[in-house]
Amino acid sequence: MAGEPGEPGPANRYTSDASRRMAQVRAIADAFPDEPHPQALTPMEVRLARHTPVEALESAAEFLDAMPHLAQGMDAELLREAIAFELAYDGVRVEALALVRRVEHAILRRKLKAVKITRGLYRIAKGYATLEQSTEAVQKHVLSLKRSLVRPRGRKRAKGEGKTDGG
Repeated sequence: MAGEPGEPGPANRYTSDASRRMAQVRAIADAFPDEPHPQALTPMEVRLARHTPVEALESAAEFLDAMPHLAQGMDAELLREAIAFELAYDGVRVEALALVRRVEHAILRRKLKAVKITRGLYRIAKGYATLEQSTEAVQKHVLSLKRSLVRPRGRKRAKGEGKTDGG
């Protein structure tokens, strides 16, 4: 715990609450009905599963039921289980994504206020750094702000640069 000797306290006033909420989310994730050690899906497998509608799975299951002699290792019940799982847990996915968006936007709203202040301060500091009475320390801070705030412009390619032979 944070009060014990040798153990650091929370990094800031939000750390305790964030840690508690992360533990809750991890507990939900651990309790989710999935294989114990699922194999990671490739991007192609993810696209294939996402872009195949449930209706196609049901049609395939009905076809297998109508033509059992063609099944040869294919199980209509497996298809229906996949359909049932998606229909049941799609709402969970939607709510989880909504939670992600809500957390993301809460973080960005607070950060945006600080970003606007920082950028305004940088504009003022640039002018101040050009004055004779500014110190070297001020100029170093302004340069540090510039490095962290100003993104380098995209480099224009010279003619022929980046092109490859067709053969």
